[in-house]
Amino acid sequence: MDIQINKKINILRAIVMGANDGIISIAGVVFGVYGASMNTWTIFLAGLTATIAGTFSMATGEYVSVNAQLDSERSAKDAQKMALTNNFSQEAQFLIQHYQTDGISAENAQLLAQQSMQKDALKETLNARYGINEDDFISPTDAAIASMVAFPIGAFLPMISMTFVPVAYRVITTIVFVIGALILTGYFSAVYGNTPKKTMILRNVMMGLLTMFMTYLIGLLMAL
Repeated sequence: MDIQINKKINILRAIVMGANDGIISIAGVVFGVYGASMNTWTIFLAGLTATIAGTFSMATGEYVSVNAQLDSERSAKDAQKMALTNNFSQEAQFLIQHYQTDGISAENAQLLAQQSMQKDALKETLNARYGINEDDFISPTDAAIASMVAFPIGAFLPMISMTFVPVAYRVITTIVFVIGALILTGYFSAVYGNTPKKTMILRNVMMGLLTMFMTYLIGLLMAL
């Protein structure tokens, strides 16, 4: 797959996960505050404050996390460069064994390893030894920006529905909107993560409902 396409997919994945976190986090906040106080201004202020805090928390957390991952991958890359310089034939033999483990015959594995070592020895052995694909590297800044944009987008839905929908329909409307949003983010998370869609969607919705229920219950208890 083209490197740029890989990077775009990783950015989209960060956006989807950021939006998902925004939906669940802020839904939990507004339901918790609603359980303690039905005052619209209080709910809105709590949701807005949590959204601002969550936005910067997600951005900085993503930046630090991706940088830590890149540092680890760069270290592995340096070690692999050294291994290829000092023991090229040993690394080629390792690649043959790796291919055979994947079910390729000894003859074909040897031929494939020879071709791979000639084409891009570092890339192939790095992937075989550490599971690292340089095409998947993502910029920490891009990841931080993606999360910073996505989190408030996800947070906007539960916060607005809980504060601007008439009181009589506020809870049910918010639950319906949140479930719909979680279905979408669960679906796209499954697509980008190459995981079963139904399982991911169900897990996402259940976690969202559990969050709303628990925070609402805590809010009720705090109001006693």
